[in-house]
Amino acid sequence: MSHATHSKPFFSIPRITALSIAIACSLASPAFAAQTPADAPDGATPETLDTVIVTGTKADDAFGEKSGIPLSRMPQSVQVIDAEQIQTQGARSVGDLLRNVPSANPGNSRVARYQSFSLKVRGFLADQMRNGIRQRYYEDIDASAMSNVDRLEILKGPSSVLYGQSAVGGIISVITQRPESGFGGSATIRVGEHDERVAGFDVTGAIGGSDRFAARLTGEIERSGTFVDGQDIDRNNIALAARWKVSDAVTVHWLSEYIERETLGYAGLPVVGTVVGNGRGTVSRERFLGEPSLRPLTADSPLIQLWADIELSESWTLSPRYQYQGFRTDFSQVRLRSMQADGATVNRNGRYGTEDDDYQIAQLDLSGHFDTGRIGHKLLVGIEASREDSTFLQYNLTDVAPINSYAPIYTYPGVAPTTAFSFDFAGLGDGTAFYAQDLISLTPSWDIIAGIRHSRFDYEQTNDGIRDASEVSATTWQLATNLRLSDRWSLFGGVNTGFDTESILGARDANGNTFDPERSEQLEAGVRLNTDRNRLSVAVLDISRKDALTADPVDPDFSVQDGEQRVRGIELEGVSQLTADWDLTWGVARLDGKVTRSNDGDQNAELGDTPKLTGLIRSRYAIAGTPWSFDAGVYAVSDRRLVNGSDVRLPGYGLVDLGVQYARDDWSIGLTINNALDKTYYSASGNVFSVLPGEPRHVGLRVRHAF
Repeated sequence: MSHATHSKPFFSIPRITALSIAIACSLASPAFAAQTPADAPDGATPETLDTVIVTGTKADDAFGEKSGIPLSRMPQSVQVIDAEQIQTQGARSVGDLLRNVPSANPGNSRVARYQSFSLKVRGFLADQMRNGIRQRYYEDIDASAMSNVDRLEILKGPSSVLYGQSAVGGIISVITQRPESGFGGSATIRVGEHDERVAGFDVTGAIGGSDRFAARLTGEIERSGTFVDGQDIDRNNIALAARWKVSDAVTVHWLSEYIERETLGYAGLPVVGTVVGNGRGTVSRERFLGEPSLRPLTADSPLIQLWADIELSESWTLSPRYQYQGFRTDFSQVRLRSMQADGATVNRNGRYGTEDDDYQIAQLDLSGHFDTGRIGHKLLVGIEASREDSTFLQYNLTDVAPINSYAPIYTYPGVAPTTAFSFDFAGLGDGTAFYAQDLISLTPSWDIIAGIRHSRFDYEQTNDGIRDASEVSATTWQLATNLRLSDRWSLFGGVNTGFDTESILGARDANGNTFDPERSEQLEAGVRLNTDRNRLSVAVLDISRKDALTADPVDPDFSVQDGEQRVRGIELEGVSQLTADWDLTWGVARLDGKVTRSNDGDQNAELGDTPKLTGLIRSRYAIAGTPWSFDAGVYAVSDRRLVNGSDVRLPGYGLVDLGVQYARDDWSIGLTINNALDKTYYSASGNVFSVLPGEPRHVGLRVRHAF
């Protein structure tokens, strides 16, 4: 979640939105009678094509909501985590689910302020999309809000052509639950250690006696403690999805969601006394070193998505999309700083803040297929406009006292908090983009994918009354191929590029010039095996983050755009159905991260928070003829640097998860034991002063009734 902002509007979101809706309405008439697309499966209709079902092993399902490319023909590594895995593994956050991805870093536990800041793929941060549309703030609120999630699709490496500016590591694509025509639903209760109490529901069906209109309502409420002393998590989320089949040619989709979370601002634990010894023993992972009497972190976000699929002919479809999301937070934060000479007392500082953000994005895509001679084309072209409006007000706490890590005595409420004004920020940003992607079928077994995107952003920001305006643009591209050697084997590879403006907004060099967006590039080549019982993917990769800001060697008070980081490696992942009742999922990744160019004293240093080796193996066995099934998994990570070039290393660790499921008729019961051996481990906080402990052993029980 970035708080840098944007500029003079040159494209009005309301106009784009009105245009999209007007087009949808004007074409929503019987005159545009639909026919099944030529490349649809036999017997498919526009309605059945509306929902993509992913099992994690099927190769013919399309990736995401925009690409239209089957998984078996994707020229880039992608991995799918489906709803069954979310339930049976006892996952309580998006980070937990990333332990199914060999090259992913699951980041901080859900007690952290914002888990999304720490999620990585292939050594670099990963962004989140929701139904194919970029998220700016929504994913930050509540990493545990998964009651409306159908599946996650992890696209590895930069992917800007269709999805716009994004983090270097890749995209975590969240696909939400969709309405179904048949009536059904479920109620779920989950209880567990640390006073975990969660209740959820899911109801769907047609409305008005016709399958032309269907809706789905999901929700969840949690009132739980955590493993951290005195830190509770209160959260609520609700979602309403609707599908309206206006005619045989037009289907309109609606999604509205609301999430909120309240918890104490977690400060983590000091590096000294956890991963660096001090002769005093290890600081307890349950220790809370913030200030429990300060106001908690409260955050909420509404989200609205509206899109339509308008079949212009057998070959062409028009898809207008619109998204609005807000972000509201009121918080206090205490941060750990340097350790004093006694090895136990840690210095601290703190702040109060309020933030209010709105983000809108509108897209208009035209997709279709045609032939030029013997060469087939599956083309997607689109335009996009976005607007971001942000405000952030901060006061620094001036009287936060140091605290003993082993026997904390809190500053407040013994004294009243005193504050000093820090900054008052407001920003407005407008963006436009034009993009195109062509899946070119040179032969029935050989595809080439070519894509290009040009994005422009105008930013205007006011910081403490001082106004600054800037304009940036970026052109990104993709060129990749997929060659099917047989019904089982295929080769894939290519170059994908990306861009990001997160670090450069508002920054200027010593001459007062603005910076260009950061660039990223991935070179990847791999081989896939797909059979009825096995799926295997092996990929070698080279990812670079380029044009990063680093200190100006002439004037260190300023920056120059000369930094570069690189990760090279190999990743293997597979799924096997050993018998009709026994499945096995496994993966391993070897990554070598390096700072290749820097003026910050860390050139040629090892990239921080990037383990060289990560491995996983998970198995599920169902006892034939009974309602019982069993799950087990092992996830292991090697040691890694705390930050770039640091002498401090986070120790490697291994986690064991166990589970048993009972399902009969409309009832299912699941017992999960995560971190069964109660391993103590830590994740990086992003600074040199603190780390965040991982979740200890957690036993949870889930009871679900379907109707």
